[in-house]
Amino acid sequence: MIEAAPGHARLQELVAGFADGELSPDQSGAIQEHLRTCARCRRELTLQQSVSRALARDLPREDGAPLQQRLASARLRRQVEQIGPPAPAKRALPWSRRWAPRAAAALVLIGAAGGTMVLRDRRGHGSSAIAEIPVVRDAVADCRRAMARNFPRKADLRGLEQGFDFPIRPLDAELFSTWKTTLAGAPAAGLAYRWRGTVVVQYVIRAEVIRQQPQVDESVRRTGFYAASEQGQGILAFVAGGSGMLLVGDAPPEELRQLVL
Repeated sequence: MIEAAPGHARLQELVAGFADGELSPDQSGAIQEHLRTCARCRRELTLQQSVSRALARDLPREDGAPLQQRLASARLRRQVEQIGPPAPAKRALPWSRRWAPRAAAALVLIGAAGGTMVLRDRRGHGSSAIAEIPVVRDAVADCRRAMARNFPRKADLRGLEQGFDFPIRPLDAELFSTWKTTLAGAPAAGLAYRWRGTVVVQYVIRAEVIRQQPQVDESVRRTGFYAASEQGQGILAFVAGGSGMLLVGDAPPEELRQLVL
């Protein structure tokens, strides 16, 4: 039971249970009342419901298996994903104990099913620096727009190469979508890949666009790469084969480097 006037943090912890219909009537009533005036928790509820639908949709549908049994299997998968070292308490958000295993389980199931949904960790850092770098800022924004619309439906590498005066070298991963866009006002190619159960987006631009970003250029000259993180997404920028490249994905930058080493 929750208190008569529960704190906001406690209510945030209960949003996931509310989405799955696991709360008592009193708890559900308190959450419903809170959702009327809290846009932040309404957004959290929408995310939780999306995860639950994805888990239920992507479960193997054995002949004769009732929906309740498949949902129970989804909960079991989420419980298995909880096994592992806990995140440091000082960085944990109020809902992290429920959200982290659900996101991990969804990535496992959606990745196995060939979907393109990506769930992001919310503990980002370095956002102020990224906002000051046009090419990086625009790459992250374009990546999120593409994810929101589930990416263009096809990969056309031959058609993508037409109209660009710089080479486009695809990564050694499963390419499933391509499109044209602009970064820092310059033409750019977008390529989306499935890699290790998640999605990585590669942006290819003129090499000079990378060099025109002082913070990026300094890091590239010093170490060969510019690396940063934003809301749980890793970002990697470098110059290779006569083109500038940026990788954006739900993995640390040091893991993204494995795609280009």
